[in-house]
Amino acid sequence: MKTFLITGSTSGLGLEIVKALVKNPENKVIMAVRNLKRGLKIARDLGSNVQARQLDLSWLSNIQDFIQNWDTPLDGLINNAGIQFVKGTQFTPDGYEETIAVNHLAAFMLTIGLKPHLSGKRVLFIGSGTHNPNHCMAKLFGFKGAQYTSIPDLLKGKSTSQDSKQMNLDRYATSKLLNMVSAIELSRRFDAFSSYVLDPGLMPGTSLARHQNNFNRFLWKTIMPVMGCFLPDTSSAQRSGKAAAWMMTASTLPFQSGQILSYDRKPSRYVDEKMVLNKRIGSQVYEESMKIIDNYLI
Repeated sequence: MKTFLITGSTSGLGLEIVKALVKNPENKVIMAVRNLKRGLKIARDLGSNVQARQLDLSWLSNIQDFIQNWDTPLDGLINNAGIQFVKGTQFTPDGYEETIAVNHLAAFMLTIGLKPHLSGKRVLFIGSGTHNPNHCMAKLFGFKGAQYTSIPDLLKGKSTSQDSKQMNLDRYATSKLLNMVSAIELSRRFDAFSSYVLDPGLMPGTSLARHQNNFNRFLWKTIMPVMGCFLPDTSSAQRSGKAAAWMMTASTLPFQSGQILSYDRKPSRYVDEKMVLNKRIGSQVYEESMKIIDNYLI
């Protein structure tokens, strides 16, 4: 029996990854979820090889408790959870801007904390073409690429934009850059496990647009899934979920640790290599993130 842990798994891409994994009865899937009631219902519906455990990624002490209570060897950790806001600045109970805290810092902390249970296994982060300022589809939706400064400043909510909507688009794109940079930096520093990134492409219909206005949510849920057949770098949660499951379960991957793959199971064509592969940025992200979570991992 192989054990996989996945965050953000009650809807969208995360749920599709769970469904793809549990098709093999030899796979045991643990859904780490904020809404435990919903997670338990989904687990019951999917079968006996699915479990749900509570995990609030917006709260570092909750992540700390989760790590300290984990005692099972892992074959794969899938850091799927991600949020995106439209208006204002949201802060976690720890006082950190929530997009960066949940999308980056929580995934980073969970990976570092569970490292002893991942010997020889795989970790998956979720990237996005939105980090790239030259990505045509991302620009169509208002993204201007990642606006990386430093982890402390990003967690304080500092922004280069004065417009609330643009500010949150920038934060999401930056958090995805941080996911990609983290995976690559971890592959440089550790050989105890392999770390990869999936760029799932644009996935109309998922819950990522849940904080948009009613009209935009309607377009995202009904019109965009149909138009997606004709748009570049566009996938579906089901297709990308199968790609993620393949990356976790294939007996051998023809890619070395640190590789960024697209939903078509090939190296992503939308990586801003000047940022993502920059060793100085990678080291800075790692060291500054470690400084924040260090006290929680003692």
